[in-house]
Amino acid sequence: MSSDVAPGTAIPGTIAESRCLVIGAASGIGLATAERLRASGAAVIGADLPSARWPGEDPGSLPLDVTDPESVRAAVASAVQAMGGLDAVVNCAGILGPVASALGTTVEEFERILTVNLTGAFIVSRAVLPAMAAAGYGRLLHLSSTAGKEGVINMPAYSASKAGILGLVKSLAKEFALTGVTVNALAPGNVMTPLFQEVPAEQQAAQAAKIPMGRFGTPAEAAALIEFIVSPAASYTTGVVFDLSGGRATY
Repeated sequence: MSSDVAPGTAIPGTIAESRCLVIGAASGIGLATAERLRASGAAVIGADLPSARWPGEDPGSLPLDVTDPESVRAAVASAVQAMGGLDAVVNCAGILGPVASALGTTVEEFERILTVNLTGAFIVSRAVLPAMAAAGYGRLLHLSSTAGKEGVINMPAYSASKAGILGLVKSLAKEFALTGVTVNALAPGNVMTPLFQEVPAEQQAAQAAKIPMGRFGTPAEAAALIEFIVSPAASYTTGVVFDLSGGRATY
């Protein structure tokens, strides 16, 4: 891996001293995370697709397409220049794709979902990890899903892409373990985001029945956990899949 992004020199002692890039920050968990980190005092830049609709004015937002290495490189470089370095990256970019049987899913649809969710995570990782390692500090978090742990009926491509993120994170965590950089994943279950609203009502009901807590999660709950994972306090945890499923998939 290589990067032309110069690392920052200051290693943060608290989340308030951290410089954070949140990808997929225009809505859902990404939006809640950016808001939470800002409220904690961190410097935060949000990024999302050029076509994304941001809630209100966000002059610090950047256009970023995770499937385009040059787009990712340019956005990361802009974030580093604006904040003077980059300590934490939260990658929330992802698509659900069609909710359909395996036989009803085309190869093109399957590949498109893997390209955004899995290849996109790899592209982001390549863009940020070298400079973090050179700086001797970094936090990288990718969003996976309980679908990646146990598979969800009629979501073969989404389940496969999120399972792939788990393997990617565990591999990268080992590769960068001696550099001061941690690489982790968050596996949300059913969180009330715009993405989850795409799931048919009958399937939402079936998934709700699997949750011991008896309710869906919220973006704010996800953001609270993410804040810890990407903080300096989470210094001895890497290659871990954090559960956010209300007790559904605590493994």
